[in-house]
Amino acid sequence: MLAEYFVTERETLLFLADADADEPRTERIPLTRDDLRAHITDLAGAVHAGKTSAAQGALAALTAPLAQISAPGDLIWIVPHDTLHYLPFSMLAVDGAPLAARNPLCTTPSATVMGYCQAKHDPSRRRVLAYADSASDRPLPHARRQAEALARIFADDTVIRLGPHATSTALETDLRLGPHRIIHFGCHGTFVPTAPLHSGITLADGELTAEHILSRSLPADLVTLSACESGVNARHPGDELVGLTRALIYAGAASVLVTLWAVDELSTSLLMTDFYHEIAAGTGKAVALQRAQNTLRSISGDEVIRRCEQAPGSYAEDIADVRFRCGDFAAARDAYSRLLEAADPHGDHAARLQAAETRSRWAASAADRPPDYQRRIYSDPYYWAAFVLVGDWR
Repeated sequence: MLAEYFVTERETLLFLADADADEPRTERIPLTRDDLRAHITDLAGAVHAGKTSAAQGALAALTAPLAQISAPGDLIWIVPHDTLHYLPFSMLAVDGAPLAARNPLCTTPSATVMGYCQAKHDPSRRRVLAYADSASDRPLPHARRQAEALARIFADDTVIRLGPHATSTALETDLRLGPHRIIHFGCHGTFVPTAPLHSGITLADGELTAEHILSRSLPADLVTLSACESGVNARHPGDELVGLTRALIYAGAASVLVTLWAVDELSTSLLMTDFYHEIAAGTGKAVALQRAQNTLRSISGDEVIRRCEQAPGSYAEDIADVRFRCGDFAAARDAYSRLLEAADPHGDHAARLQAAETRSRWAASAADRPPDYQRRIYSDPYYWAAFVLVGDWR
């Protein structure tokens, strides 16, 4: 089902179309451009504060018509307009639950872009390319683990470039091998609102900007930008979007998975691993993202710890963080203390561990309830709603 929005100064129009209808249906939503801009600004602040209920309620009118003419499980293709480009529709409530719990979603900047994206879809592609943890001064250990997980999931079809090897020069060489099934970037991202074409992905030898991408051929069935604010674009007159997402689609990507805000590292790693397992099993991209988001929404603290313990590498600090989030402050305190003993006493990491140990010690002394390891520690939309699939959903 296609849901295309058009925002005006007096109201918002929603045009709904599906293959079984004789003609599109039009809904009038009593939210003005100013209303939406204010509500979406409030929502952005509420997401980071973990207080999304009130802000979501103000926007519920946008999704109510979707539930009336679609069934659970139906794919909904959303074409936003104006400030709605920055709204994660997956988190908006429908019948008391997020839309992501009911329907797989994808989006495009305009309806015509979907035809371009679907023409680029090629299910026969096998190669997978991953670039991660490229900034030596700002390490991303979980991004490195995401790339390594890709290599385990897709085996011999995967090439990964980590740390100083994740360069634009290496990328040029890798892209000459031909079209890829997946190109994954687990790197820092930057958004430059005053010059959106200068927004980019930080590689080991500099920024891969939207402007650079536009001058390249980057054919891939899916490009994932597991980076902070990778999906944020600047709007120009005519509702034209300029930024990484549009640049990647023009460069040859059938679809792009991006984020709308800075994301938590461990929860992102879990979501990406589940998403790629679904893709490897043959699940379509929109359904794979929906399943990964819903798994993350419902995962319990003890299940997060189990997955950390079973994964390659050390997750001791992550497990301590989870124990704190589950209210086991004494166990978290002891874990941070052990990590602190092994850390460089003069580094920033030691300061972070010391602060965590102190916080846990005070929390343990004031605790008045037992730990709850069944707590769904990533249920808040902050952790899962930032991820948006743009382009072909298959």
